[in-house]
Amino acid sequence: MAIQAMAHRYPPLGCGAIAAALRSQGATWPWRLRVVSTCASTEPLVQHWARRGGGRHGPCAVVARQQRHGRGQRGRPWWAPPGGVWLSAAWPLPRSAAAQVQTEGLGLAVAVAVMEWLEGLGLTVAFKWPNDILLEERKLAGLLAHRQLRGGTPQQLGVGLGLNVANAVPAGAVALRQQLGTRTPSLTRAQAAALLACERAMVFLKQPDALAQACQARLWRPRQPLPGPTGAPVHVVGLTPSGGLQLRQQDGGTVVVYSGPWRLPAPRLGHVQSSMAPLPSRQD
Repeated sequence: MAIQAMAHRYPPLGCGAIAAALRSQGATWPWRLRVVSTCASTEPLVQHWARRGGGRHGPCAVVARQQRHGRGQRGRPWWAPPGGVWLSAAWPLPRSAAAQVQTEGLGLAVAVAVMEWLEGLGLTVAFKWPNDILLEERKLAGLLAHRQLRGGTPQQLGVGLGLNVANAVPAGAVALRQQLGTRTPSLTRAQAAALLACERAMVFLKQPDALAQACQARLWRPRQPLPGPTGAPVHVVGLTPSGGLQLRQQDGGTVVVYSGPWRLPAPRLGHVQSSMAPLPSRQD
């Protein structure tokens, strides 16, 4: 009975089920999918696949049931047991499209697309710069975007994404099952939604100002001053279209920081400020 219960809770993954979920949610890209039961991390797998030609023929993604050594920002470990969304995706960027989008904002674009999906489930979420999604002050999802350049021009884009769905979570994190109960979407539906966020992100990148506004409206801002990159107190102001975090110094001046050694502190109760700012529809 215990084995049956576990199998019901964590059903086997399959490309067919994910592909069906993609079709049912309106996917338009010809996704090439690979599913693995257990791996150290999906990121090197999708990069190897893309280098061997998988990415040149269209978008590809590796989805894992669990990861043993998932990595987040700056190589920090990511808890990735069965029951969550653990995937990495890569897709080519045609030269004609490279001139139309600001790919530096890819991480913001994917984050907003994921947050829109979560808001459609009735949740209020916030974006913790540079790559986390919070639900009730706890980490729900994290992502890492990357670009492959050739001669300074983006050739391939990609993202690694982890989303807690029905999995066990460490302290300071939360899973959808804890908030939604029986209304929690199936794992395959959540995996498809993560891949659809990549498609949606490319629409957002064509309108960087609207993207920055939408992400800034969901931005987690500590209300009290915090130590900045130099140790001096700063306030969070907002985001730039390319994903930089604007900080206001005590003298009134501003500084923009990008992903690096400095990061925002862990959230504290009552400090999430989030509102809804719509972005253009898929047809725009």
